[in-house]
Amino acid sequence: MNKNQKIILAIFIPIIIFFIALIIAYYTGVTTHTTTASEKVTPIPGQRYTPIVLSTTIYTYTHDPFDWKKTWYVWFVFLIIVCIFEYKLFSDKKMFINKKKKDNLS
Repeated sequence: MNKNQKIILAIFIPIIIFFIALIIAYYTGVTTHTTTASEKVTPIPGQRYTPIVLSTTIYTYTHDPFDWKKTWYVWFVFLIIVCIFEYKLFSDKKMFINKKKKDNLS
């Protein structure tokens, strides 16, 4: 690979990995809020029964991929993967050529 190809890979591959980590952190950083909605039933005139209090629990979810308390490990793994990728991409790979010289004994 030449230098321009390495630079292009060094930019675009971490961006792709970032969006993958963002999707994982989006589903990891879910906060559940519970609220209770109470409704009182009023008696109908002429009928004999006691009012019933109905209680329902409402769950609301908040997705926050940058909630560091819940998603720190996703971003830590993202940084490790990007650092290893960049190191492997730009490490000097010296090729050792082991060609044996042919001896002309004849």
